[in-house]
Amino acid sequence: MRAGARADVPPGEGRSVRVDDRWVALFHDPDRGFLAIDDACPHEGTSLGEGAYHDGQVICGSHSWVFDAVTGRCRSVPGVSVACYATRAAGEDVEIELPEDPAGRPPDAGDAKA
Repeated sequence: MRAGARADVPPGEGRSVRVDDRWVALFHDPDRGFLAIDDACPHEGTSLGEGAYHDGQVICGSHSWVFDAVTGRCRSVPGVSVACYATRAAGEDVEIELPEDPAGRPPDAGDAKA
């Protein structure tokens, strides 16, 4: 699914993007390309796409939990993680592969951005 234009996420930065019915944090890592994880921090739902990004890690803006944008693991709290999604460049766009629920639709991520 199309997540947005590659030019919308400069190298070294992240953005929150709505893909179908869910919010995803999309990061443009200069060495790794585009990385995508769930946007909501599991602690209080703060947007990870709006957090500080550096060298494959994103820092939640609310309580400074640090997440690995490649694996989704929280480096601050063992056992906590967020989902990661495969990405690919498609011309000038970035596409994200989202899992489907048994009915064939991407699951709803809730109303984190209401």
